Amino acid sequence: MVSALASSVSLRSGTAFSAPRPVARRSNARAMPVRALSDTNLIISGATAASLALGRFVFLPFQRKNAQKQGLPVQNGETNLEAGDRLAEEASFALKTNDPAGFNMVDVFAWGAIGHALAYFVLATSSLNNTPGFDPKPF
Repeated sequence: MVSALASSVSLRSGTAFSAPRPVARRSNARAMPVRALSDTNLIISGATAASLALGRFVFLPFQRKNAQKQGLPVQNGETNLEAGDRLAEEASFALKTNDPAGFNMVDVFAWGAIGHALAYFVLATSSLNNTPGFDPKPF
């Protein structure tokens, strides 16, 4: 009985499906030229490079001195690692570096993020001048 029912019901449909064809889009807007070095790219790259340079050559000794002064977290008079917390050990791969001053991967990510944030601020405030109806000096 099951074989008779299975032979009468087909999982294939009678029509064949074809892949949808891509639709050509026509736009009335003019195509903008693609430039490798746009103003946005230069601002973001410049701010990030400046931030990394400041972090490496200016603020690194200050940052290391303050981190050394603060020390490791302590519980009951001993560090967390000495107290038995095996997860309190610092990740060695993140702190290894060939830089003579000790500028490591964590520093690169932190100072790079600061550079990107500054670049975003510059781009956002510079675009205010192009906003219709915005008066930067209302008084």
